[in-house]
Amino acid sequence: MDHSLIERLRKQDPDSQEHFYRKYAEIMFRLCFRYLGNEHDTSEVLNDGFYKAFTQMNLFKQGDLNGLLAWVRKIMVNECLMFLRKKKRLQFNMEDEPGINEIPVFQYIETDAELYFTLISQMDDKYRLVFSMYVLDGYTHQEISRLLKIPENTSRSYLLRARIDLQKKIKKIQTHDTTRK
Repeated sequence: MDHSLIERLRKQDPDSQEHFYRKYAEIMFRLCFRYLGNEHDTSEVLNDGFYKAFTQMNLFKQGDLNGLLAWVRKIMVNECLMFLRKKKRLQFNMEDEPGINEIPVFQYIETDAELYFTLISQMDDKYRLVFSMYVLDGYTHQEISRLLKIPENTSRSYLLRARIDLQKKIKKIQTHDTTRK
């Protein structure tokens, strides 16, 4: 089934494209939203990303559906990065790097995914971007460095700041919740 869908997508079959879009649009929307932080930009990039995937299916070489989804995810991330560059929202200041120490480990905190999603979306663009790429999408600091055209240490420092920021927000919520009880 996967291979026949992929073959139909390669032939640019509109019904297969619509089926694939409807099935995976929400997942890709969430991915793009993590990078862009607002629905309007996310919708624009999502559509551009699917268009690029559908028109460049001949470049997909992985074989199965999981490979196709990984390929589409990369397209979406690249579209997000290009959008941020174009809108000049992807600017890094190398002078504001903190010292690189051990990155704090998250304590296990019971909460729902939507809360994390909301807190991550409230981060400064550059921190949210590096955090999403590293923690949520599995990019290495070397890959982030290459894609964003920043030094690896900058990637590490932005991840550190993002984690510290997220921990502070979570602690504030937990403190607020315990004072209300």
